[in-house]
Amino acid sequence: MKWSIVGISAALLIIVLTWFFVESSKTPPGNKIADLGRQHVPIGEKVDYNSNPPTSGSHYADWIRSGVYSEPKEDGFLVHSLEHGYVIMSYNCGRKLTLIPEVFAHGLDESVFEATESATASALPNTFNSEDCHKLVDQLTSVFEKKGKLRLIVVPRPNLDSKIALTAWNYLDKLDDFDEQRIINFIDAYLNQGPEKTME
Repeated sequence: MKWSIVGISAALLIIVLTWFFVESSKTPPGNKIADLGRQHVPIGEKVDYNSNPPTSGSHYADWIRSGVYSEPKEDGFLVHSLEHGYVIMSYNCGRKLTLIPEVFAHGLDESVFEATESATASALPNTFNSEDCHKLVDQLTSVFEKKGKLRLIVVPRPNLDSKIALTAWNYLDKLDDFDEQRIINFIDAYLNQGPEKTME
C-alpha cells in the first residue's frame, strides 16, 4: 500500500512538472515591441510611435472604453486603453499602407509610424462596406463577446498594413486572415496586463 501511494505521488509529480515545463517553454503570442513610455500629452499633439498600430508611448489623458466601433479612433486614446490592460483588435478591409518617409530611409526595424489624419479619418474607404468586411467584423465581434467584452476594443484602421492587428501593451500580432484561436491566445496572454491597473 505504501509503495502504491509513493508510486502515484511520483507519477503525479512527473505529470505536473512536465506540464509546467511545456507551458513555460511556449513562445508567447505576438512580437514584443520596445516600450516608449507612457507620458500624457495634450489632445492633438503629434506623437511618433515605433509600430503600426502602436503598443506604447505618449498618449492622451482619456481612453477609449470597451466596444465594437465602426469608425477609427485616434492613437492617443487607444494607447491609453492599452496602458489600462486593454487588447485592441484593429482591422483594415482596404489594406492600404500609409507610412512616413523615415520607414523607407531606416528600414522596418527602426521605422517610425505617425498617427496622421489619414489614420483616423472618419470617412472609411468603400471596401469597409463590403460583404467580406462585414463578415470580418462579425467574426471579431464574436470573439469580443466570447471573451466577455471587458477591456476589449474592435476598431477599423485604414492605414494598417495587414487585415488584422492585435495590440496589447508592448505586444503586437498581425494576421492576414481571421484566426480565432490565435486571437483568443493573444487575448488570454495579455488582457489586463498593462502597466496601469484600473477598475475598468
